[in-house]
Amino acid sequence: MAKKKNPKMNGASDYAQMQRNIQKAKGNPNKNVHQKKNGSDYHVRDRVQPESTQQQSTSQMPLWVKIALGVAFGVLLVMVILINTSLKGNPLAVHSTSLVTGLSCLLVYYSRRFLNKKETTGFKVIGMILLVLGAIYAVMGAYGMYLTLAA
Repeated sequence: MAKKKNPKMNGASDYAQMQRNIQKAKGNPNKNVHQKKNGSDYHVRDRVQPESTQQQSTSQMPLWVKIALGVAFGVLLVMVILINTSLKGNPLAVHSTSLVTGLSCLLVYYSRRFLNKKETTGFKVIGMILLVLGAIYAVMGAYGMYLTLAA
């Protein structure tokens, strides 16, 4: 004689059956454990990419470079504000701002070494522009300061 199903247990067996179906859909969690051992490169394409590459690249920049960039741009901002307000027409202030602008460009060029980006053509072009403009502004500012102080 066949057993009759208890109507009170019917809901519990549905739940258990649903859990078994979910487990079957997920597959065996112990399968292919060898991928996870010893840093294997098996199925490299299935690895999860880092969440934020920008956060990683800035975290690898040394602290002194971050501080130097902040100070350089702070000084540059103060000098530009002063030139446009109280120091209009002062040649020493104009040339010193040009010098600080050039040094800031060179500092940005130097700090790009610490970024973990591929050296694409655009990356190289922007680096060369920063290098050339930084050198031109630094030399023009230093030479202008020299001429102003010598006169």
